[in-house]
Order: sequence, then C-alpha cells, then structure tokens
Amino acid sequence: MYNFDFHLATRIHFGKGAVGASLREELAAWGKRVFFVYDEIPVKKSGLYEEVVRVFEEAGIEYREFTGVEPNPRHTTVNRGIRELKEFGADCIVAAGGGSTLDCGKAISFGACHEGDVWDFYAGKLPVGSVMPVIAIPTLAAAGAEVSFSAVLSNLDTKQKIGLRNEKIRPVCAILDPVYTFSVPGFHTACGVVDIMSHTYESYFCRDTGTIQDGISEAIQRACVESGPRVMECPSDYDARATLMWAADLSISHLSACGRPVFNSPIHVLEHILSAYYDIVHGAGIAIISLAWFRYALTDENAFRFAQWARNVWKIEDLGDDRKTGEAGIRAFECFCRELGLPTRLGEVNITEKQIEEIAEAEFAGLKGSDTWFRPVTGTEELAAVYRLAL
Repeated sequence: MYNFDFHLATRIHFGKGAVGASLREELAAWGKRVFFVYDEIPVKKSGLYEEVVRVFEEAGIEYREFTGVEPNPRHTTVNRGIRELKEFGADCIVAAGGGSTLDCGKAISFGACHEGDVWDFYAGKLPVGSVMPVIAIPTLAAAGAEVSFSAVLSNLDTKQKIGLRNEKIRPVCAILDPVYTFSVPGFHTACGVVDIMSHTYESYFCRDTGTIQDGISEAIQRACVESGPRVMECPSDYDARATLMWAADLSISHLSACGRPVFNSPIHVLEHILSAYYDIVHGAGIAIISLAWFRYALTDENAFRFAQWARNVWKIEDLGDDRKTGEAGIRAFECFCRELGLPTRLGEVNITEKQIEEIAEAEFAGLKGSDTWFRPVTGTEELAAVYRLAL
C-alpha cells in the first residue's frame, strides 16, 4: 500500500430535519451576515428555501441572496457574486443547491479574498490563501461538492473547464437532508448517480489492487446500481435517496483511492474538455465518456481488473475468460445508463466526429499526467480514438 494523508475537514449533519436542527448552531460560529447562494428552482420547489430563511430570521441573521448559477458555472458569474458579497460585507456563505451552485459558493469564498479575477487562481497565477467559511446544503446526490476540496468553473472565453483542488476550500460543514432531493427531475437524478459512481471507479481502474480499497469502491458502486433505478421509479423513496446522498460523500472523499498509486481522473478530464466546448450536462457527459474510456482502456493485459469489476459490481457470472467477462461488465454499464435514461453516444448530445477531431488536435498539449492513466493517452491520435469510441 502506498503512503497517503487523509483528512475530511467538513462536519456532516445527516438526516430528516437536519437543516432546522443544525443550521442555526453552525451559523452561531461564523457570524451574523450571510451571503446566501442558492439554486432557485430546486431550493424553492423542495421547500428548502423557506426552511433556511426561517432559520435566518429566527436567529437574527442578515442575509443577501445570490442566484442564477449555470449548470457549468462560469467564472464571470463567480466574479459577480464576489462583487455582491463585498458590497454586502458578509461573514460567511451558505450555499444550497446542486454541485454547480455549491462550487460557485466555494469559488466565491476564496475569490472574495482577492482583488482580481477569480480565474487568476484557475490560471495558476496565485495560490488559494484566505477562504471565507462555507456551509453547504445539497439538493442533489451527485458530485459531493458539499464535502469536496474542488471547485469546478468554466471559462467560455478560453474554452476551459477546470477543477481547482485545495484542502482550504472544503465547506466547514454540510447539512444533508435526503428529503430535499425528492423533487429533483429524473434526468438530473440519473446524471448524479453516474457521477457518484465515476468518482470511485476512476481510481478503481489502476494496476494496484487492495482488499479495503476495492471493497469500498465496489460497495459504493453497487449502492448506486441498486438505488438508482429505485429513485427513478419512486422519487420519494427516502432510504434510496439517503443511500445515494451518503454514497456521493463517501465517493468524493476518495477513501477508495487512499493507498493507491497517484490518483488521476481520466474520465473527468476528458468530459471537462467536452463541457468547456459544448456546455453539456456533466453527468450525461460522464456516462458517454465512461463507456468510451472503458472500451479504450480494456486490454488483454488488464482484463483481470475489468473482470473483477463485472463480477463484483454487475453480478456477471465468470465467462471463463477475463476479457469476455470484462466486456460483459461494460455492456452492463451501458444498459444501466440506458435504464436511467442517459445518453451513451456523443451523437445524442449533437457532437460530431469532425468536432472531436478538432478538439483532440487543440487539447492534447494540455493533457497533463495522461501517461499515468490505466491505459495512457500519449498522442493526439490516441485522444481522438477515445472520443471516436463515444460516437
């Protein structure tokens, strides 16, 4: 097992009524003026808005609202939020909504401590220094942004989508009530399920096995395979929603990556490239690129890993040949995505072969660390080959 450091700094309050029971207590530690960043449709539709505002008013909290965050949050939106936060003079940030809104809140938290463009951090011009405290309240089980050390932003001018990673930007606490995910539309629920799985199967596919790591990863994935269809059929299934919400946080904590070789995320890297160009929904892009990546990465040499995945996650009987068993697992993943109503081909999101050839030519120079991937991508043609498998 390789050396590693692990620290999850976010305090988690989980369960029915957690917002009313815990938010006031958390606010008491961080100040009386709150910048309330929220995703308007899910927060108001679910009833979360009324609950949060009630706590603010009962606790004597002054607050300013900020909404309008895009599904792939833009750095210009974050800059607008920073200006409004500074005008208001907030002590802390409460961010409520999906992963994009939570990432926006986190980016505002460190951008507010800088006088320039928030993109300066993403362009590598300066490191994250001071950070405002963020209290995160998710309305979707997906990226686990409520506990993660990453904030993903898009820059439409430079056609870049970058996840900035820094331990300082984890929210100080996360309040998770699965009830507030009941009203999430089916498509976005499905996108979240695959995103949860991807955060752990990306580290699963490596050349270093581990009983603990493999067991954690496989359990998280099986939980998604079992609970995903249940919530699609019955959106108010509390236990299934709770399972997905907890799976999201366990997955993004990278518990299953501890002790592995260097962590990388080829599927997210490849999807972020597409999202930067075409602004597709992240989870849908993950479904498409995961399927293509699996097909590209599977070789006779590493087929044993895919065969284990097929048996332990997808309950595929051993076919007597690792490659055939692994291919059956990949087919099971595709069927699962289809069952959830997700696209599995680029054509379904209106991306053509000509477009991916242009992307591969433009983007290969920026693929840092791709030589360490489970199957390396070492040239423009190999990068294009992965995308072609998604057509």
